[in-house]
Amino acid sequence: MVDVDSIVLRRKPSYPLSMWLEDYNSKKVTAEEAANIVKSGDRVFMGGGTGIPASFATALGKRAGMVKDVTVYQGYAMGLYDYMKPENRESFHIETMFVGPMERVCMEWKMAHYKPMHLSDIPQAGLDAQCNRVAFTATPPNEDGFINLSCFGAFLPRKEVILNAETVIAEINSNTPWLNSVDFLVHVSEVDYIIEQDTPLFELPEIPITDVEKKMAEIIADLIPNGATIQLGFGGLANAIGNLLYTKKDLGMHGEVVTPSVMRLVEAGVINGVKKTFYPGKVIAAFAVGTREFYEYLDHNEDFLFCEVGWVNTPEVIAMNDNLVSINNALMIDLTGQVAAESIGTKQYSGTGGQVNFVHGAKKSKGGKSIIALNATYKDKEGKLYSNIVPYLPLGTVVTTSRNDVEYVVTEYGVANLRMRSVHDRVLALINIAHPDFREELRSQATKIGWI
Repeated sequence: MVDVDSIVLRRKPSYPLSMWLEDYNSKKVTAEEAANIVKSGDRVFMGGGTGIPASFATALGKRAGMVKDVTVYQGYAMGLYDYMKPENRESFHIETMFVGPMERVCMEWKMAHYKPMHLSDIPQAGLDAQCNRVAFTATPPNEDGFINLSCFGAFLPRKEVILNAETVIAEINSNTPWLNSVDFLVHVSEVDYIIEQDTPLFELPEIPITDVEKKMAEIIADLIPNGATIQLGFGGLANAIGNLLYTKKDLGMHGEVVTPSVMRLVEAGVINGVKKTFYPGKVIAAFAVGTREFYEYLDHNEDFLFCEVGWVNTPEVIAMNDNLVSINNALMIDLTGQVAAESIGTKQYSGTGGQVNFVHGAKKSKGGKSIIALNATYKDKEGKLYSNIVPYLPLGTVVTTSRNDVEYVVTEYGVANLRMRSVHDRVLALINIAHPDFREELRSQATKIGWI
């Protein structure tokens, strides 16, 4: 049963909440009928990931040429829909809260604009967007008539977006897992139109682990003590770290995202949360991405508690976990410790995400530590090797995490602890974990600058 009193409804229904079935059936429409509601000049909020309603998004793309200047708010799309394509720029434009592979393509086409923000800012971004239409993927209703925003509910803030929308469209997908969450609940009475679908959810296959990632994971695993609460992202490095944690005991989890790697650690009893000082015994997360097996595992799984990202990613909330170890990736770092995690030059590769949220949270945590990991080198298209540890970041590069906040930096060559260290000492520490072929050059440049 749902604690109805804890949920602010978009509107008060004219019937007892448990008498929802007739209302549900009266609101059923096709995806095409729902898309026809969208008019020129509308602002449509569709969230991100598996939360983007696939059949509605497909039907919306077919409205190209029939509407003009429709703005779609989203983040981390897992499919390329017609409304995202350059031939439809007169009809649609995208504002994105995060940059993934699809958004990068759209930005190159000048179909999308990135809105820089921390993940903790998504609720405020949703409020500021002032969208009059909102569409999302959700589970079938429970016995009380509540549906669940599921894996990417964090990208669709209920209070800020759904409660303020003129029109709410729910795409009910029978393959969507019911997550343990109050924040992600919406009642049938709050929805205006319902589309029923049973297409498989988008999956994110596990990314193969490179030899470099294995080396970094070995170093990072040694920095994680028994009883720590960890934050892992997703990708090859996160998987590599997860594979090396099976000898650890009594770990906890508080992070924006959970993946199959976390599932396996929970099943093995490594992540059990018994030493957590905040929500002991629970894996706290804001969204989930992975395989069908993983989605099925999360369905009604009360070991996990999913909450809105504005709360999960607040540094003060993160810091309520003692011994919080945050692990995040970077693309490049300069010799003073400025971290570039989202762009090189003016080319945007990713979004700010939750990196800064968790760096700050770990810094405030009793016994906490934040770790930034990056490959020591990269190769250009011609195969020439370059260092990712540089005296200066390339012109136009965004600094994601300030050097004032950086603590541990890890490459495949070692770890540098920059916490409260002078520029002189930081430079030497970072040179020591650079690729050996670049250390002499870096030392020479640092000497010319006057850092050492």
